[in-house]
Amino acid sequence: MLKLIKKNKDKGGKEARSRTTGKSQGISSPGNALYKTIAAALGGLALVLLIVFAYLMLLREPGLTSKQTELIANAYAHQQATNVHRTIDLLRSRMVKAASTPLAQTAITNQNPEQLKAAEDALMAYFPDVLSLRLLPVGEMGTAAFEGGNQGLRNHIEVDLVGRTSNREATLPEAYQSDGAWLTSLAQLVEKPGVDSHNAVILATLPNTSINTLLESLDRNAGEFAVEQAYISPSGVEKTNVIASTGSAGDKKYTRRADIPGTAWRIAFTPSDKMISELSGSSGGILVLFALCLVAAIGAFALIAIRVPRTIGNDVNRMIAAADRKSELILDTPELVPAARQLRRATLRAIRTGNGVADPQTDQPEAELDLDADSLELDLSLDTPDIPDSFPAHIFRAYDIRGDARSELTEELVSQIGRAIGTMAGELGEQSLLVGCDGRNSSPALKAALIRALMESGRDVIDIGLVPTPVLYFATHHLDCRSGIMVTGSHNPKTDNGLKVVLNRQTIAAGGIEEIRDRTLEGDFSHGSGRMIKEDVIPAYVEEIANDVAVSVPLKIVVDAGNGATSDIAPELMAELGCEVVPLYCEVDGNFPHHAPDTSNEDNLTDLIAAVQREEADFGVAFDGDGDRLAVVTSSGRIVRSDVLLMIFAEDVVSRNPGADVVFDVKCSRNLTKLITQHGGRPVLWKTGHAFMKEKMAETGALLGGEFSGHMFFGERWFGFDDGMYAASRLAEILGTHGETLDQVIDRFPATVNTPEILIPVDDRGKHALVERIVAGADFNEGRVNTMDGLRVDFAEGWGLVRASNTTAALTARFEADSTESLENIKNEFREQISLAAPSLEVNF
Repeated sequence: MLKLIKKNKDKGGKEARSRTTGKSQGISSPGNALYKTIAAALGGLALVLLIVFAYLMLLREPGLTSKQTELIANAYAHQQATNVHRTIDLLRSRMVKAASTPLAQTAITNQNPEQLKAAEDALMAYFPDVLSLRLLPVGEMGTAAFEGGNQGLRNHIEVDLVGRTSNREATLPEAYQSDGAWLTSLAQLVEKPGVDSHNAVILATLPNTSINTLLESLDRNAGEFAVEQAYISPSGVEKTNVIASTGSAGDKKYTRRADIPGTAWRIAFTPSDKMISELSGSSGGILVLFALCLVAAIGAFALIAIRVPRTIGNDVNRMIAAADRKSELILDTPELVPAARQLRRATLRAIRTGNGVADPQTDQPEAELDLDADSLELDLSLDTPDIPDSFPAHIFRAYDIRGDARSELTEELVSQIGRAIGTMAGELGEQSLLVGCDGRNSSPALKAALIRALMESGRDVIDIGLVPTPVLYFATHHLDCRSGIMVTGSHNPKTDNGLKVVLNRQTIAAGGIEEIRDRTLEGDFSHGSGRMIKEDVIPAYVEEIANDVAVSVPLKIVVDAGNGATSDIAPELMAELGCEVVPLYCEVDGNFPHHAPDTSNEDNLTDLIAAVQREEADFGVAFDGDGDRLAVVTSSGRIVRSDVLLMIFAEDVVSRNPGADVVFDVKCSRNLTKLITQHGGRPVLWKTGHAFMKEKMAETGALLGGEFSGHMFFGERWFGFDDGMYAASRLAEILGTHGETLDQVIDRFPATVNTPEILIPVDDRGKHALVERIVAGADFNEGRVNTMDGLRVDFAEGWGLVRASNTTAALTARFEADSTESLENIKNEFREQISLAAPSLEVNF
């Protein structure tokens, strides 16, 4: 602790009273502007939260509930219509077969009333649900013979049915009331080929209670099922009768109808109050979330109210303590730097004029400083370990480790990193780790160093060989091993390499990567002697997808593996699905001789486009170096941007799973939000990065996710990790099932003017700080600013984005608008804002 002792005495020889506890000397603070600002900010935030949650409770949630209820009601109506249709068809088929028996044929041929009656009685045993069954021979003139009246038919409806049926007219089932009960009759002509005189009409009448029983085959608690039959009233107005019903109805506004094929009927389904209530859910969760957000906001502002004055107070104490010295002074509050400089100038000036005693550091008199000695303790602790200049800390990125394999990510460093990961895995109770690598020239040596290091840390290793990254992810589910490390440079240049780490089936992101870096620096590793075995999981991977995906119509697909890790597996998988495969660059070569392994660069798709058009293929796919990214081109050679591809997947997944969450990154089109909402799903905008996306999907329970860079994540029918090959398989399934070409599917979506991902080269170590400066100085008066990941601004006519790349030494930008003119206007606004923060940066858009 630094203490400064007051030495001045007053005229009477007594110590002068400390000015800090005396009068104000004309300096005072009647109010606390900091607390007022915090209170105003808290009030504004509370108002915003109130508006947001009111919107969710009063508008968005009821709207989504209504849409979901309508979709479910429509599905119930169509399913029940199908059930009734099948039952009627089955009854007709059984009637024909029954009338074709020898007993019935003899009775029809002889037209003997007693034989006909005996045949009818015998046939009734085969129709327990039928009220009556009549065999009526057709006369020589082609109509049913009626002697002495209607031959016991109930009414003119049955007479009309028999007459029209005998004349070979198509007749539909007719429902009518008889003695206060609803009955249904249907007639079927039974013909004996070549013998017209042996034809007959079989008429079956059944009580509509049997239709009620059929309607109850679905959950009657779900709502009311009613069979309606239309008729024309004497006044000429079409009306309907309910001829059968079951269950109880709720709000009639949700009633949905479906025609029953082969009848003049339709099914009307109205959800019950219970179903509507279950779909509506409770607003309690939203209220609890609102309360939590409000409490968190209050807590955050309280923390600010406590920490900021304390920080300022500490800085002031440091300023006072160092005012008479020329040593370096570092403050936590930049706004106090000018005041510190001014105080030091005044203090040193006073010393030079002789108003003080000697200071051993400056060899100058010590100034009289009016201080509270107890407040001058200095905290010199550090929050992070020292990082040597030779240590490439920048290769520890947001969600993986990646650098130049020649000078940065060397075998020695990988060995140290391996020991750190092995130590962390052991602390988590993970004894075994999977290890795989891609086809880069540096990968085998780095993988060998990694395996040795893991074994030396005491971990067992399962070596799965040269595989795409998704196969390693799959292996964490297929084998009895939940953790692994992939040696891969992904889509980076051939000289780079890296590590993707999975612990307990979770891809390690920023916090975990920082811990690996710190453990590597500290060098405090566990020790042991692990074992290694080898496993081939590729056959199981191909079989798993082949059992899940069904391509109805064989398609012709060009597969561009780019000489990466998918070279052997992707063509085999597509062929296993029944597709005709045209391989392109499907030989593993770590030099990537034909094009770079980056599918997000559209220049690398030129050869694929040419091959698809030359081969007249249905579509083409390209994979990056480790197979977790997918790029697609249509038969006409159009590149399918990944957010458009995600629209295709979202339509498919959400149609089967109303209300499902779909996660996508900030680089994606806002048309994606509209499409997901229109199909009853929930759009979730999130940060770019495969680890961040997987975390958000796990958090929300989303069934689908995607990034503009080409990562696709399927939680429906798959394991939720990014897998370019599985995504290509699902695309083939969709196109093969619906019968549309990929061009036709894309043409259904709204057209916009947009750019690909634009890379702006910058220094790798300063890119995040640069984006922070751009965000801090941004002023978009007419746009809605989102700083979740970089700077995204939405305007009425489009949007723009600039952010720091997590994987390359660049800023990434993207723009979309309704017209070319609007797109250029948005670009201009971004150019101006970027130039203010970084005047020397060359913007290439």
